[in-house]
This record gives sequence, structure tokens and C-alpha cells, in this order.
Amino acid sequence: MASLFRLCLGALLVSGCPALTAADAVSKSDVIEEIRVSGNRLPVSAVGQAKTTLDVTHNASLRLDEQLKQVPGIGLFRRANSLTAHPTTQGLSARGVGANGAGRVLVTLDGVPLNNPFGGWVYWSSLNQRNIAQVDIFKGGSASAFGPQGLAGTVALSSTVPVENGGHLATEYGAFDSYSLSAGIDRVGQNGYLSLSGRHFDSDGPFLLSPEQRGPIDIRAASDVQSATARGGLQLSDATRVAGSVRYFDEQRVNGLSTANNSTESLEGSFRVLHQTPDKLNWELLGYYRSTDFANVFASARDGRTTERPVLDQFDVPGTGGGLLARVQLDGFEVGIEGRYGQGETNERFRNLGQGFTRQRIAGGEQRIVGVFADFHSEGEWGAFSISTRLDRYRTFNGQRRELDLADGAVLRQDGIANRSGSEFSGRAGLQYPLTAAVTLNAAAYRSWRLPTINEFYRPFRVVNDITEANPNLRPEALYGAELGVSASFGNGVRGKATYYRNRFDDGVGNITIGFGPGFFPLGGFVPTGGVLRQRANIDRIDIDGVELEGEFQLSDSSEVVVRYLYTDSRISRFAANPLLIGLRPVQTPQHSAFGSVRHSFPWGWLALQGRYSGSQFDDDLNQRKLSGVFTTNVAAGYELADKLTLSLAVENLFDREVVSAVSSTGLQTLAQQRFWRVGLELQF
Repeated sequence: MASLFRLCLGALLVSGCPALTAADAVSKSDVIEEIRVSGNRLPVSAVGQAKTTLDVTHNASLRLDEQLKQVPGIGLFRRANSLTAHPTTQGLSARGVGANGAGRVLVTLDGVPLNNPFGGWVYWSSLNQRNIAQVDIFKGGSASAFGPQGLAGTVALSSTVPVENGGHLATEYGAFDSYSLSAGIDRVGQNGYLSLSGRHFDSDGPFLLSPEQRGPIDIRAASDVQSATARGGLQLSDATRVAGSVRYFDEQRVNGLSTANNSTESLEGSFRVLHQTPDKLNWELLGYYRSTDFANVFASARDGRTTERPVLDQFDVPGTGGGLLARVQLDGFEVGIEGRYGQGETNERFRNLGQGFTRQRIAGGEQRIVGVFADFHSEGEWGAFSISTRLDRYRTFNGQRRELDLADGAVLRQDGIANRSGSEFSGRAGLQYPLTAAVTLNAAAYRSWRLPTINEFYRPFRVVNDITEANPNLRPEALYGAELGVSASFGNGVRGKATYYRNRFDDGVGNITIGFGPGFFPLGGFVPTGGVLRQRANIDRIDIDGVELEGEFQLSDSSEVVVRYLYTDSRISRFAANPLLIGLRPVQTPQHSAFGSVRHSFPWGWLALQGRYSGSQFDDDLNQRKLSGVFTTNVAAGYELADKLTLSLAVENLFDREVVSAVSSTGLQTLAQQRFWRVGLELQF
């Protein structure tokens, strides 16, 4: 499949595609007017909700997940970015609710959820940033059309809509012998457009351990990615438009040991009908489907890191999912219905005592969520007010966990997992009230929820000698929150925001320590020396207080300074099953995080400088494995060699500060965000 992709990408570089209605092509200004009327989807009310919109055009980051760190508190499970982070840890979390691999932030592309239907994580390497027009980050619980999984917020990505015939060809080369090739073609007609794009990325990757800790078996974390996207839209009338997309993605990765590798192949499609007119009934219909095949091997280093042994071979982890959404808006009111379905399982071999795997496990199930929602918002000279309510009915069913002896096929374990169902309410009320012509008061209160993923219910995993068991009895998570803030915008190019929020997080899913190796545990089997056995469990309650500050300073038409800061005090306040954790901080949750940037445009190009700080945090539930705070610097520049031909340079972690993303019970430190430079050339036509 990868070779076929490269062949198609090469064809894209040397060929074009006909305009949809080439004989009737219209001017660029006419197309722009139509796009502004229709947009990618119906607007979503977010009165009183803290929101940040990012500029992703002039940035040093290779991928979008790293760009999102411009907003303090937004990040993956660990400090590693998607270049080296294991795919199952690439879910987003926010505002100190506690990180986990599935994430607690919903990520959408034109309203279509990108979170994996099996595990909740996001494949960031599948996204081509050149196709992203805008990134809106909504912080705090989201309800209504965003769906139930936006427990701590939503990242809403909007695709570019081409306005004239054109395309691009871009290539980059960088550290770790990394290179990429990207190409795209847009064709625009009077009634619609067609956009084709593809990207290939290959990197030897960095070592995950320092020279002092790695041994002869340690190799670089290599990756090989290819993706292709076809998008199109057709204007059926002045008010009605249809749009659709198909995205393909393939990734091969090595996670620091020759036998520790994983692969992903995904195909997804979506289709939307949008009817939008000023001051009349507007409606939207959206359908989408995704199929993903995943395979993964966990390995353990032995004998002073001179030998390695596969300890878990998840050779087939298929997952499928899809959904339907219908929304109707009129005079400030909105009603809608949404349904989501997900199915997945892990087929894996385990218990390798040195002579090969002796056991096989099949574990998985299905989920379904159906919700109805209603919104109302009103605005005037007095300000704006909104209220959203949503009721979801969920069901997890056909769950199984079966273990076999590979020698004779004997069934060693057959868990009868009962079907479960229930109802969950989410809602949000928001207020914006102008205190002066320049200062606005923002207030909101909300309840949001998240259903644990199929992965959390059924799939165990192992990292080095640390074993984490699944838990089919997990309860849905719930977040109760309130926030109060002020935003100011002055005529001299100065804008600022300050927000205080308080959250109560009930039944948050965490990886809770059961015991330490060496020893045998009925729950997880044998745990080797230096290993830890954990199980996913609901933490009764976590209390979170936070303060967000944000300032933007337009120094001139060509210069801008942005500063952001987040303080979050997050503590476990109730946990009847494990009182020893009360008062401790959730894993991977720093108290202080900050971001600052300076950008300047020149007649010949642009220059951007960024700084990021992440305070100390813990890599385990017992708060024994502490990760020190770290400050990193990024720089990027673009130089216009000729009309539509740009040379770019970017360096992440310019001073190569040591960033530790994980630490084992034996003190082994996994490194992340190592200095990564890139030089690129892009031609637009």
C-alpha cells in the first residue's frame, strides 16, 4: 500500500485535474463571497466559553499537536510529541484534569471527530497542516453539537476551501535524516471545487535514551508516514451546499528497540449537506465513517540492555466507527440529534518466557451513544447569553475477554462481561456582559462527561516492565465546572484575557498501582523485578482550581507579541478504594505552564521566536517519579526567493534542552522533543 501511495503522489506532482465546470469558471472574488455565506459547517454557540484561535501558518512545529502547545495546559499524555510518542498516548488533555492516553479533549475536523473509535487518541501525523485554515480551542466542558467526549474542551479544526485554481509542491529535509514531500492540486469552478493532496514523511528518528543509559540493543525511533486526502464541494443553490472528503493514512514506527514496532492504516470518509441563509431556517446533515487497522509489539530490554524480548504482540487491533449528526437553527434556537458507534478488539500474544509466546488473548467490544440537544442564544447591546442542554443514552455491549493456550488451544480464561447502558446529561450556560466599551465580563457553568473507550475497558498494555490491566467495570467520567473572566481589547492593538475556573472531576479514569515486582498477581500474572502492576480505575473525585492569562500586543502592522500562562492546582480529594492517593496530583499535570512568541514580517519574509515552559510533574499515580520543569525555545523563518517560491527554516528545542517524558521504577528516563531542525522549499502555483 505504501508503494502504491508513492506512485499516486508522484502522479499528482506531474498532472492536474480538470475544473469542475472549467468553461464557466468565475472570478476569485465571486467564489470568496459564496464561501463566506456557506462556511464549512453551521456556527456553534460558545458564549462565555474561553476560546483561543491559533495562527498555524508561521510556526516552528513539525506537527499540529506540538502547535497546540501554544496554549498552556493543552498537550498529549506525556511531554513527547507525535514524532516519538506512542500512538496510544496521543490523546489531548487540558486544564489540569489529569492526562491519559485516550485524552479528554474532543478533536474535530469540520465537525467530524478525529478521536480514534477504539482508543480515543488522535493520529496527528495523518493531518496535513497545509489543509488546515483555522484552529479554535474551546476550553472547559463542551456540550450540544460538539458531542459528549469534549469533557475538558474541544479543538475544532477547519479545512481550507480553495478559491481559485492552484496547488503546491513542498519538500523538507532535517535532523535525524528526516525528509518529507507534499503536493496538492485545487480546481475551482462556478459551482464547486475539488482538492487533492498527499504527503510522505520519513525519519530515522532520535534515540529515546541518553548515551549513558542506552545499550547495544537501543536503536532510533524511526517513522514512515504517508497520507492522502481528496476533498470536494458543490453549490446546489444559493443556500445549499454539499461537501465530502476521503482521507487515507499509513504509518510505520519503531519505538527504540528492533522488536518494538507498530503500524497503523486508516481510511475515513465524511459527507455533509449544509443549508444556510441569513435570518432563515438553517440546517446541517453530517455522516462519517472510519476504519483503522493497528498492530503493535511491546518489548523488554534484558541483561544490561544487551538483549531484548517481545513481551506483548498485539498483532491485530482493528477498529471501526461512524456517526450521524443533524442540526437545525432558527432565530437563536438550535435542536439536533447525534449518534456515534464504535467497535474494536485486540488480538494479541503474551506470556513469553524466552521460548516464544505461549498464550493468546482476544478482548474487545462495542459502544453506542445517541444524544439529543437544544441550544438557545441571544445577544444585543446588553451582551450575550446562551444555554445548551444535551441528553445522551449510551450502551457498551458484546464485550469479551478470552485467553487461550497456544500449544493446545485450551481456553484458560473466558470472562462473561455484562452489557451496560445508561443516560448522561451535559449542559452549559454562558454570559458575556460588556463592562465598558473595551472590557467584557465572561461567565460560564457546565457539566460534561466522557465514556471510557473500548481500549480502556478491554485492552491491557505493557511499557518496559510496567503492566497496566484493563477494567470492563469503569464508570463514565463527569466534569462540573464554573469560570469567570474578563477580556479586554484596546484600540492600540493590545488585547488580554484573564479567567479563573474551578472544576470538580468525578470518576476520572487513572492507572492505579496494584503492586510491585517481582511477584505473581492474580490480576496481571507475573511482574518482573523493577516492574509495576497497575489497573485502570475510577478516581472518586479530583478538585481543580486554575487561572489563565493571555495577552496579545500588536506592536506594528508587521510585529506581534503573544504571552500565555496557566496555573492549575489539581488534587485528588476523594478515593475510597485507595485513600493513600488523596492529596496527590494527577499524573503528567504541571502546576505552571507558559508560552510566549514574537513574530515579525519583513518585505522578504517572516521570523518567529517561541518559548515554552512546563513545570514539574509526576509520571506515576504515587507521585514518586518526578519530572523536572523545562523551558524550550523554537525559532522559524521564511524567505521569499521568488514569487510563490519560499525557503523556510525551523528549529524546535533550539538549545537542545533535556526533556524527560517518562521515568521507570529503575530510573530509566525516556527523552522527548530533542532538537529538531528542518529546511524546506515550497512552490505555489
